[in-house]
Amino acid sequence: MNRKPLFVYPLIAVIAIFTIAAAAYAGIFRPSENVLRNYLKEHSLVVVKDGKTNFYEGRGIKPLINYLKNDNFKNAYVADKRIGKASALLLVYGQAKKVYTPVISKPAIKVFEDNNVKYSADEVVENIKNNMGTDLCPMEKKVQNIDSPEQAYEIFSSMLK
Repeated sequence: MNRKPLFVYPLIAVIAIFTIAAAAYAGIFRPSENVLRNYLKEHSLVVVKDGKTNFYEGRGIKPLINYLKNDNFKNAYVADKRIGKASALLLVYGQAKKVYTPVISKPAIKVFEDNNVKYSADEVVENIKNNMGTDLCPMEKKVQNIDSPEQAYEIFSSMLK
């Protein structure tokens, strides 16, 4: 009969635990869109990075700017309620790995595609409008002719000082 030594089984368990921990740290395990969608019912911005999920509040691009002042989105999964070109440029600037949003604008899609950022959305709109729906969002107007994530960050971070 061919039996394995008893120390093999604990060794297999230890290897499995280290493999799972390494995969989680490397970002292989990512939140599902359903989880992110549910988080966005109560929060403005969700950032999943280094195995931690953080929630932020605020209107428009302010949560993105506030986050970028202290950290970046490198290797993070980010969820935001609405993403227009302004938000997309900031997410590219911060090096987001993947982005989910219920609503995305066509200019934001172009920014993500031009910069190889993965994204998913439930609805695509022509543009993000102002709160009354009568015109383009003021932040979108500021980046209408800008394609540089660095320039967008400079514009918005100086505005919110």
